[in-house]
Amino acid sequence: MTDDLSTLGLECSEDWVPFPVTGTIDLSYWARYQAEELVERYARDGEKGNARVLARDLERAAADSRSREPLGAFGWYISGHQTVAAVLELDAIHPDGTYPEVTLDLLAESMSATDFGPPDVRRVRLPLGEAVRIRQNLVEERKRLFGPRPVVRTLFHGVRPPTTDAAVTLMVSWTEPVLDEPLEGIVDGIARTLKL
Repeated sequence: MTDDLSTLGLECSEDWVPFPVTGTIDLSYWARYQAEELVERYARDGEKGNARVLARDLERAAADSRSREPLGAFGWYISGHQTVAAVLELDAIHPDGTYPEVTLDLLAESMSATDFGPPDVRRVRLPLGEAVRIRQNLVEERKRLFGPRPVVRTLFHGVRPPTTDAAVTLMVSWTEPVLDEPLEGIVDGIARTLKL
């Protein structure tokens, strides 16, 4: 088997803006252009968008994702909202000297946290292969020295395609509790579109 993931892809709606996480694209320039596109989409949906605020948020969110060097990243921009509602990152975990085989049990163990009790860990079958699904809430680092520690909500899918030794991972994170139910359905749907 190989670890070639060059054809890895997924399908999602136009609400998910692809972030430029590789290459030398100037994030400020990209964010200004993308913000104008969002303002136009919002207008088609009967909502208003502030291009300046959206550009600042797009640049910040894309830079944050880029710092983790995922294979791909997307921001969920809901019409009328000026900040990203959720971030999706697509990546892979390859076998190494410590873990010569990346198993679903290893993914479940290494990607689970107990910040708010045990996570909801399930085995699922995706078209790409056997997978583990983990829904949990995590405590994020403080933004300011004496500020609160925000709660980050996450949904993780780790799948072992039969054609590679690597595990493909899809992680979505958000902070608004009202998005829990709709996002879980949306993300489960996106995970079913993963393909190699």
